[in-house]
This record gives sequence, C-alpha cells and structure tokens, in this order.
Amino acid sequence: MSETKRISYKNKYLEAEKKLAARNEEIEKLKKELSSLKGKVEELKREAETSDKEAEEYLDHLKRLKAEFENYKKRMIKERQQIINWAVEDLIKEFLPVLDDLERAIKCAQVSRDFSSLVQGIKMVYDHFKQLLKKKGLEEISAEGEEFDPHLHEAIMRIESDKHPDNVVVEEMRKGYKFKDRVLRPAMVKVNKRTSNCQDGTESQDEKKKKESQ
Repeated sequence: MSETKRISYKNKYLEAEKKLAARNEEIEKLKKELSSLKGKVEELKREAETSDKEAEEYLDHLKRLKAEFENYKKRMIKERQQIINWAVEDLIKEFLPVLDDLERAIKCAQVSRDFSSLVQGIKMVYDHFKQLLKKKGLEEISAEGEEFDPHLHEAIMRIESDKHPDNVVVEEMRKGYKFKDRVLRPAMVKVNKRTSNCQDGTESQDEKKKKESQ
C-alpha cells in the first residue's frame, strides 16, 4: 500500500474520530439538558403536589366556614323566633287583665240585665286597652281640624265649605295610628277643598249630587 493511501485513510480516521467526539459532546450536552429538564419536572411535580395540598386545605377550610355559617344562620333564626315569642308572650300577659275586665263586664250585664252597666264596663275595658297600647308606643294620629297631610291622612271624601279653611280635615271617618313615629295606618278623613281642582282624587258632595242627577 502506498504512502499516499495510508495518509488518506489516516485523515479519514481522524475526521471520523473528530465527528464521533463532536457527537459524544452533543450527546453529553443533551444528557445534561435532559437531566436539567428532569430536575425541573420533578420540581414542578413537587410544586403541583404542594399546590394540590394547599387547595385541598383551602377547600376544607371553606367547607368548614360554610358549615359554621349555616349553623350560625339556623341559630340566629331560632334565637330571633325565641325573642319574638318572648315579646308576644309578654304582650299577651299584659292583655290578660283587659280580657278579665271584659269577661267581668259581660257577666255583670248578664246578671243585672242593665244595658248602661254593660256600656260602662265596655268603656272601662276600652280605656284600659288604649292605655296598654299607648304604653307600648301606639299613638293616635290627630286628624279633625288639622291641615291635610298625605303622609298621615287618607282623603276619602272632599267637601266645599266656607266654614272651614281650605285643605283642612273637617271629619275623621276612621282613626289612624302611629307606632314610635312610624305610620301603621293613616286616618281616613273628609277634607275641605274650596278650589275647583281636586288634588287628592276625591269628589265633593256637590259633584256627586250633579253626577247622580244626570
């Protein structure tokens, strides 16, 4: 074999060896990258496990809070109902003497057959009942002679009279009541309106008569 061929084979061998070495370096580099990726994957897995654990803990905490809130609501409803029952019970106890008075008045009237004594007994019961309600905070709404107030009065009839000032309540048809400044029921009233325009939607007696005659 000639010297030239030997040199050519040697060069090819050296080139192949270089290529192999380069490939080995790439393989080692890839191995390192793969190892690094594996480490990152393991780290991400640990983080995911930690996150799952925290999520489960938060979920358990929320479930406990929900259960506690439901129990709190039930307890508050029960306590509120108990307070209402106590208030009603106290009110009924205070009304029992009124019931006793009414029963005594009926019995006396049945025995004596005296209508005046029955009326007197009922009047006594009525006064007693009013005093109890007043003590609890119930107030009558002033109506007759007062200026019409749509917040306190409900006009069900309008008249036109020169004997009374305009927009003044001339008659109370049904009493109205307030409970601690809150209107429970407005007073039904008859209002004097000397103007032709009726703002409260009611009709005067003259207007009614005209309609009836037509």
